[in-house]
Amino acid sequence: MVNVNSLSRRPRVAVRDLLRTVVRGVLRTHGVALALAATPLLAAAQTGSLAGLVTDSVKAPQPGAQVTLVGTRFGATSGLDGRYRIVGVPAGTYTVRVQRIGSNARSFEGQRIAAGSETTLDITLAANALQLGGYVVSASRRVEKITDAPATVTRITADQIATTAGSNFTAVLKDVKGVDFIQTGVAAAGINARGFNSAFNNRMLQMEDNRIAVLPENGLPVGVFTTIPKVDVAGVEVLVGPGAALYGPDASNGVVTLLSKDPKQYRGLTMETSMGTNGGSLGDTFKDRAGHAAVADFQFRYANVWKKLGYKVTGERLWGRDWRNTNFYAPVAPRTTPSPELGIDWGTSYNRLGGALVYYFDGGARLEYQGGASKSNGVGVTSAGRNQLKDWGYWNQQVRYTSEHWFAQAYATRSLSGSTFALNGYSTNRLAARFNGVSDDSVLKASSFPADGRLLAAEVQNNVTLPALLNTRVISGVQVRRDQVSSKRVWLSDAISGEDITLTQVGVYAQTETPLNDRTKLVLGGRYDNPEFYDPQFSPKAALLISPDENSTLRITFNRAFKSPSILQTNFFYRDFSPSVGVFGNKDGIVVKNAAGVVQRTIDPVVPEVNNTVELGYKGVIKDRLYLDVAGYVARYKAFLSPLVIVANPFAGTFAYNAKTDVKYLGMTNNEQIALTYFNLGKATLSGIDAGLRYVVSERVNASATMSLLKLDSIIPKAGDPAEATALNAPSFKATAGMDSRDMGFGTMGGFTVRFVKDYQFLSGAHNGRIPGIVTFDFNVGKKIADVATLTFAMSNLFTCTSGTSTPGAWVAATVPSVYSRGWGCGLGRKHIEILDMPAVGSMATIGIRIDR
Repeated sequence: MVNVNSLSRRPRVAVRDLLRTVVRGVLRTHGVALALAATPLLAAAQTGSLAGLVTDSVKAPQPGAQVTLVGTRFGATSGLDGRYRIVGVPAGTYTVRVQRIGSNARSFEGQRIAAGSETTLDITLAANALQLGGYVVSASRRVEKITDAPATVTRITADQIATTAGSNFTAVLKDVKGVDFIQTGVAAAGINARGFNSAFNNRMLQMEDNRIAVLPENGLPVGVFTTIPKVDVAGVEVLVGPGAALYGPDASNGVVTLLSKDPKQYRGLTMETSMGTNGGSLGDTFKDRAGHAAVADFQFRYANVWKKLGYKVTGERLWGRDWRNTNFYAPVAPRTTPSPELGIDWGTSYNRLGGALVYYFDGGARLEYQGGASKSNGVGVTSAGRNQLKDWGYWNQQVRYTSEHWFAQAYATRSLSGSTFALNGYSTNRLAARFNGVSDDSVLKASSFPADGRLLAAEVQNNVTLPALLNTRVISGVQVRRDQVSSKRVWLSDAISGEDITLTQVGVYAQTETPLNDRTKLVLGGRYDNPEFYDPQFSPKAALLISPDENSTLRITFNRAFKSPSILQTNFFYRDFSPSVGVFGNKDGIVVKNAAGVVQRTIDPVVPEVNNTVELGYKGVIKDRLYLDVAGYVARYKAFLSPLVIVANPFAGTFAYNAKTDVKYLGMTNNEQIALTYFNLGKATLSGIDAGLRYVVSERVNASATMSLLKLDSIIPKAGDPAEATALNAPSFKATAGMDSRDMGFGTMGGFTVRFVKDYQFLSGAHNGRIPGIVTFDFNVGKKIADVATLTFAMSNLFTCTSGTSTPGAWVAATVPSVYSRGWGCGLGRKHIEILDMPAVGSMATIGIRIDR
């Protein structure tokens, strides 16, 4: 783990400046709320409050329990610590009803609330066999019943994750409604939602324990670089659709939130080990003799509480051999044949270590420090080809305070690319005439991707309930973020400026939830961001929720989200990325001229894209057996950001110039460059339906299904936009169906999932072709052993059908597309591709054992 003292003096000053900005923002943001809060003081003498703790039969806190005063609009939902509080209640006698999905509802009659005092009512709920819905945090940045959440959101619980075989939890994301799940390796996967996917996709924001988890140098989610092992994951929430009103300009298509386990709630020792293979002996596979894929993993977690101090330590070691293929790249003179991929290593490994200290105050407040580090190796796809990840490091440190009304945090993350290099660049450079006689190490250095990305951030959030304003709940906050990125003067604009790239972003947000009556709630919200390089952005949010009964809600919502260009899209400056090919960011605009200097095309600087989405949805638990979640939406995009696109080719008579300086983009030796860049495309309108259900077949068996339809209704490209402007890059239909049981008798559990994805055209950077449709079958079984151990076995992609085959072109280039041959075929262990120019994945058998003490 990197010590705070290793940070330079300059970041320390930056942290101080961030904290000053936070304080100023808090005073501005909360001034109105504090003034409003003062108005009901005169009426406080006529009202009282009800508070307490909701637990289960073993006294574990129960978040997401809805506590209501029957026949009124007064109510509250228990937080992650199980506590609830209802304020501003007129003095009188009430019936209190408490319900939580997964528990038996209870009613308490004759509860007297006196003026000017607080009544305490602690509640114990008994579990039932119904495992429908649940609670979520990410939709409104507070705990609420999933049926009340004003968004399409899915929560995967710690219990669900614990029964999965294998090293990580990503497999359970296959069942999440509205999500495109793309498996890219034995331990790696990507997700997207609602279209416009790419090979280098950063439209889904990743959050980890309230902190932003992205790589500042390229804007990608942290993904497999996370420092949280599976055994420490308390839950995963996937919010589909725009989330910028509460989460900022990176939450264009959705938010994935990882929540780690609290030391007090999850005490004891957990150890898990697993091994998986798709054939052959593990020994031969790990020595790369058999050509098979395999993975082995060990992870642990220990947590406890000493007096008021909680602590935990976590760790993981994963290693394996991935599925493999060989890409070819464009011929390099004097050769006329495609350039084979060189130097690839299909070994995969992840090392993670983390820990936390938590001080628990009387009354429920807590102060926490946590930190973690990871180091990763493997192969990752990019817009231009793929990278060899070598010793990529990532670490985070965070301090956060949580109380009933306040949340505050400050954190730092750092991403170090190690010895990572571009495989496509290395392969073509190795064969280039100018590298004849040059050592492999020198060519690797010329193809390297050195990166040092630092993110410093701070946030303060407050929530207050205003009884005088219809018991309106107000959540408001301010966030400050500062990115500092260096490519070691190699592939970003620091190569010409000689200075690190810095970017400061400040945002304030607020959301109000007003119960208009006991059946109707109005949600209004908005976020104001003031980015350093663009005009200010305002992201409004509005929702009307109508609950015909206490377990169902109809909603209509509007959300606007901005997707700001990443540092990669503005400051890329990689000359001779491969021979005579350069990649350049578009911060200043680009002018394309012919050999005579006549302007052929002017490309404006990139600006944030805009997504306006209207959604109509229903969530409900019907007759205590069926949970249904259906949402239809229309999304209108404006100026959406392109993937990497060739804009000038000197060998065809066009040349790229910086629009601000009128300087031609040239290579390292002033050689001409085929120029690739990013820019804003035209307008597009999407519509679709996301639906999911869960049905209780019996006390022991549940059935579930999801379905998503997506349609590109219209697209209006700008003059000169390339083919990528019309590429949806997502399936028009996908579905899953399955059954599961946590108790099949004799301590056994199990389930299966069938997944269907329709074939679709994919065009992103150098990747062009059709991804075949698939039908896959997965299953898992497990058995409890002596109440302390669980043995699991899983088969992924056991049986697969494909709608055709996609044969790569002569080399990886958008101008040389893959050839698609239609025709269904099925078989046990049949391989299939989920993204172009990466290996086909096959079946994988995994056995694991987990010990909880």
